[in-house]
Amino acid sequence: MDPSPRTTLPEQAGLPSRTDPSRRALRGGRVPGRGSALIEFALVLPLLIILVLATIDFGHLIQARLIITNVAREGGSIASRQTAIDSSLTGMLAASGRALALAGPDGRIFITRIKAGALADAPLPAITAQIATGTLGVSPKIAAGRPDLGLTHAVHDHLVFNSTNGTADISEVTAVEVYYKYRSITPLPYLVPGLLRSHGDGVIIASKAVF
Repeated sequence: MDPSPRTTLPEQAGLPSRTDPSRRALRGGRVPGRGSALIEFALVLPLLIILVLATIDFGHLIQARLIITNVAREGGSIASRQTAIDSSLTGMLAASGRALALAGPDGRIFITRIKAGALADAPLPAITAQIATGTLGVSPKIAAGRPDLGLTHAVHDHLVFNSTNGTADISEVTAVEVYYKYRSITPLPYLVPGLLRSHGDGVIIASKAVF
């Protein structure tokens, strides 16, 4: 029996040899694949940033949309019960949407009263009053000169004098239009050119209700 110790090579023990590249990488403190992981992260990071900014911006945009929709709907309901429309009514509607400052440069509210045709000689409805607040540069969709005064064809037809009945189906309607210019609160439009910039430095959203 040979009493001398036997020498086992690293390759025989399943260990990397001194010339193995992976051993040299581990000795130098470098982890294989780390560089490719950093490259992948660098490629994905911009997309993650855009996703986060878009979530914030579009969340605020949806909130603004809900506000102006409620202002138009409730305003139309209230205005339709008033015998006359005046600046106090537009002021009340602007106050109900004070989170958006609708009476300022980024908002505009129109209230329009339309009377039905009352005679066979004048069967078509006509706008009898229109008031506004806010200074945003937009025009009302409900206006003289527009087809059907800007109303839907069905509503307009109900306001036309009916010679058979001797009156129109509806005596009058009141329309409320609310406009708001939303400006991005994040740098998203700079990262995605043109996004949320359809009207200069923002995007105009609108809502209309007819009662």
